[in-house]
Amino acid sequence: MWPFRNRASAPVSVASPLESDPFQGVRVHLKDLIQARHQICGLEVNRRVRSHALLAGGERSPFKGRGIDFEESRRYQPGDDVRLMDWRVTARTNEPYLKVFREERERPVFMMVDDRQTMHFGTKVAFKSVAAARAAALLGWASHARGDRVGGIVFAEADHVELRPKGGRSGILQLLNVLANRSAQPAAQFPEPVVSATSFRLALNRILKAARPGSLIFLFSDFREWDQRSKTALLRLGTHHEVVAVFIYDQLEQVAPPPGSYPITDGHDHGILQTHSSQTVEAYAQAFHKRYEEVRRLCSSRGIGFVPLATHEDIPSQLTKGLQALGNLRSANHSGVAGVA
Repeated sequence: MWPFRNRASAPVSVASPLESDPFQGVRVHLKDLIQARHQICGLEVNRRVRSHALLAGGERSPFKGRGIDFEESRRYQPGDDVRLMDWRVTARTNEPYLKVFREERERPVFMMVDDRQTMHFGTKVAFKSVAAARAAALLGWASHARGDRVGGIVFAEADHVELRPKGGRSGILQLLNVLANRSAQPAAQFPEPVVSATSFRLALNRILKAARPGSLIFLFSDFREWDQRSKTALLRLGTHHEVVAVFIYDQLEQVAPPPGSYPITDGHDHGILQTHSSQTVEAYAQAFHKRYEEVRRLCSSRGIGFVPLATHEDIPSQLTKGLQALGNLRSANHSGVAGVA
């Protein structure tokens, strides 16, 4: 059962950033998210290449799902639809195989945006929450340009907003409106907010129920404060859907600041970070690398896309590079297993 309060997603007027908020990068502005539609050209791939690059051009989606054109056969996984069994390959290999078809256009695309407290942090250019919103806007506009239906879930510790996929401009605009309004409003205060790791898992479980098999799901998060059950839920999501995890991080999380003493807080506890010692600096870098590699390897184990996104670097170019690399990798993997069928 979904325990969060579902915030109303009705439009709320958002003032111009120049009038209300001089701190660019700290809050999300609706005008900026709408203007992102002019930056999506780099996310497209030449049709003649016909790679499996994400959001590639063409008349058919580059993703696998339920369609009419046979794409390949793959090993059966628990939970798959047995009606799609490939009995010829199964008989030949003595292992259960499933037919995979090319999904037609107007595919449901979900944007899962992490808006928990750990995302409201940043030292250069923008908070992680702002980078997540901008990335979601770019991919939302790119999906809209392909004719897909856009929806999603924006979740925090105490509440969430769930958006059913819609076609046309209404689908992407409903998402952008929610992202901007949440940033402009103070954080929701409820008597007993859900534990951060629990909210992550519940959001994943919710999207599992809301998305039909073969949907495309982008997850924007820093992947902090998540437990083993959250990881299991992500793997389940990757079994039935095309999932891309966008790993968002700030440069200060990756590399320790120059030697010195720095007061730090998580909003409740306070402390001092000492970076005079080389051992401390090395341990600091290793802690980030461990989290980064854990998420990357977990995604790789189930065929989930992994795209890193730094808050201090250009977001469109990072998405273009990451998604094209992911598409090329999947194209190579498909070529390698084509002989099975």
